[in-house]
Amino acid sequence: MAELLQETMDQIRAHLLEGKKLKAIKLYREATDSSLIESKEQIEKLSEELEKSHPRQMADNKPIGCAGILLLAVAGAGLVAKSGIGF
Repeated sequence: MAELLQETMDQIRAHLLEGKKLKAIKLYREATDSSLIESKEQIEKLSEELEKSHPRQMADNKPIGCAGILLLAVAGAGLVAKSGIGF
């Protein structure tokens, strides 16, 4: 990873711990003048390190995606149907 100021590294880590990977990549690119591909690769490496050292916080901030939202909607609809509440 390119040499970065400690303050910048702290900001990048904070973005990753908050689940804001795109902001982390952008900040890395601006700080190092790296290409998008190189920046993404470096942020992925840092993200993997953070997943090992802060597994719960990283898991809490991962997006659930479309499949997760669909599953929640189906489960919610099933609960409503089971309880007899109508719309």
